Amino acid sequence: RRLTKIQAKTQRTALQSIGRQRIEAPGRALRRGRARYTYLQPIPREPMAASYGSAVAAAMRSGNYVAAGGDAPAAYADLNETSRQDQARHAALLRRVDAEKRARRIVVPTGDNEVRAMLRKLGHPVRLFGESAADVRERLRSALARVEIEGEDRELVAALLAQPSVEELQPRAASVRRGKEEVYSAASRELVGARRALAPGTFDRARRRLAEQRLHRDDAAAVDALNEAAAGTFAKLRSLALAQSQAADARPVASVRSAPTQNLVCTGGWSGAVKIWDASKCECIKSVKAHSDRCTGVSWAPDSSFIATCGADGEACVWDLKDDAPRARLRGHRARLGGVAVHPVGRHVATTSFDHTWRLWDIETGVELLLQDGHGTEVYGVAWQPDGSLVCTGDFAGLIAVWDVRSGKRIHHFQGHSGKVLCLDWHRDGFHVASGSDDHTARAWDLRRRCEAYVLPAHSSLIADVRWAPASGEALVTAGFDGNCRVWRHRDWSLLTDLKAHDGKCMACDFGPNLDDGVLATSGYDRTFKLWAGGDDGLGGYR
Repeated sequence: RRLTKIQAKTQRTALQSIGRQRIEAPGRALRRGRARYTYLQPIPREPMAASYGSAVAAAMRSGNYVAAGGDAPAAYADLNETSRQDQARHAALLRRVDAEKRARRIVVPTGDNEVRAMLRKLGHPVRLFGESAADVRERLRSALARVEIEGEDRELVAALLAQPSVEELQPRAASVRRGKEEVYSAASRELVGARRALAPGTFDRARRRLAEQRLHRDDAAAVDALNEAAAGTFAKLRSLALAQSQAADARPVASVRSAPTQNLVCTGGWSGAVKIWDASKCECIKSVKAHSDRCTGVSWAPDSSFIATCGADGEACVWDLKDDAPRARLRGHRARLGGVAVHPVGRHVATTSFDHTWRLWDIETGVELLLQDGHGTEVYGVAWQPDGSLVCTGDFAGLIAVWDVRSGKRIHHFQGHSGKVLCLDWHRDGFHVASGSDDHTARAWDLRRRCEAYVLPAHSSLIADVRWAPASGEALVTAGFDGNCRVWRHRDWSLLTDLKAHDGKCMACDFGPNLDDGVLATSGYDRTFKLWAGGDDGLGGYR
């Protein structure tokens, strides 16, 4: 029995490597309920290798297995459904990332009509609910990128993507700013005749102006007289006080201008009414319904015989003081008018409009002599040089263009405002221009040096009007939507007077009638116009 136990233990150790098989020992051990293990022969490996080889051969015949070093082509086992879905999602994600990268490099047009046309060619809706213009452009950019990646229609993509890149557009825009892309058109017979008639008068006035300036430079007595007159003007402007206030319209009064040779003031309101007032009594002597929409500007003739008005209805009108009917209605602009200015000779009128043009009109015939483009945005401010040879216009891009009406050329332009140029006025010296903008600054420009002379941080809101002192040119007045009217000394740009002119917005300003530099006229959003006078002679005789 002892030998039997030792043999059984040895057999169990051997069976750990070659397998075990339970056997039953006969006799007494079986009766005790015990199992006996005995040594077995190793399991032969030939049958297992044969079965393994047959399985490999079957796999190779089905194409799902290639032996190492074999010559059979590569093959792969079929993936299950979950793996195929994961691969599809990964491929879609890669395409999306690639499309986003391509979309960032695609230049799409900014015009709504062009964007809609390209979407129609691609078969996409031109506008989805709740989309803005920027959203539509982004959708177009993404659609072009997807079409390019998927290769649905490469010819269509090539045609649609034939847009200049940003790098190509920048030098082109720079060349336009440098004036290399100028277009000239033939002048009409009427325009040629008007230029020939204007030229001699402009030469004479320029000659007289230059002679006066040389006198003030070389003659000491003339310089002393000029300084003494300037001191008197400054004293009056420092002592400005309210002389008269009058309700002028049922709606805000957007324009006020003083007559150069008579004691009259003209106002234009948003009701479309234009009124002429006796400045000494502040009485209305004439009222006309000039426009069916807001009146946006008024301008006096040099001899105060008529006024020119413009409105948001797209028309400009010329009115004689004695007639209730308009002397001429100037129609041609395709959008609302921004400003109007009568030529110093009194035969022609310049108008600016939101159709990006300014135009020159013959008052006697009502004929449009010149349609001048060149501004990229809405044109608002306009002013004539005292000689009558140059006119400056300002647009909503902050550009001030100077035009020679005798030749039709733009001789120079100023750019410095960061906002819209809303008002312009030309100094009597012929080479200084003042401008006001919605960037809250007024600026003076020197045409001789072709640069900015000074920047006035004049108001805390947009500047609606600027005017030089007409007789001396020693002061500049500005009107702002902060309700203030401020007077600035031209010699050193110091502040002379700060008037709280109106309850609300101060919309227009001018110096007094008869070229009086010691009187101011203002109009505002409170539907009134006011006269301000200074000095010791009873507020300048206006009270």
